[in-house]
Amino acid sequence: MSLEQKLRPRGLAEWTAVLAAAGLGVSVPLHIFDATVLFTYHPSAMALSFGALMPLGVYVALKTRALGAGPLRLRAMWTHAALQTLAAALAFGGLVAIYLNKSVLGKPHFATTHATLGAAAATLAALSMLLGALNFNRLGLLQYVPAKHRAAVKSAHRKCGASAVLAGAACVATGVNHPAVAAAAGSESRAAWVLLLAAGFAGLARVAAGAGESDFRARERDFRSGGSAPSAVEMGKRAAA
Repeated sequence: MSLEQKLRPRGLAEWTAVLAAAGLGVSVPLHIFDATVLFTYHPSAMALSFGALMPLGVYVALKTRALGAGPLRLRAMWTHAALQTLAAALAFGGLVAIYLNKSVLGKPHFATTHATLGAAAATLAALSMLLGALNFNRLGLLQYVPAKHRAAVKSAHRKCGASAVLAGAACVATGVNHPAVAAAAGSESRAAWVLLLAAGFAGLARVAAGAGESDFRARERDFRSGGSAPSAVEMGKRAAA
């Protein structure tokens, strides 16, 4: 089976996560972007970044957990890395656009909840990328991490990535009703964006729960084959599921 077939959405949660992210990322620039208006570069880039590409990158990473070691898994991880790198580049461009726009207008920087969330999301995304590069064995950086700390690096990468995506979603949600956005898009469009954002992340959360269960079953199989047993925390999480 090809990588495309492995990554293809299956079930309501996966289709919801993928289609909602794609819909949000495409519809916001279509409604708002104007090459002659500096401000519009910001919401357009951020919708593509935190609204579409980062959630899709997380989706690919979650689907990758079900793949065994080999060429398919390696290609999937490169796909994840490419999506997150492009998302980070767009986020950086969006930050530059809004910084320049505020400077031109003489407005203070990082003075609102939306701006604070954006700065947090960008910082977490950058940290996640650095940890991801460190954790990606193919890049050769993992050899510099002591073996006993490698699991912690992987865990930190996942937690930073999840936090970045959540902070980005909150940032998008708080920016939807910005006066400049409201002037460019009607209330129906903005309500649809909030709905897409909520539906997409609900679907992604369900995909993550399924991937966690798959990880647990893999650990159980490994234990039966002579590997380490699932931890008490993992056992508790499964009992509560």
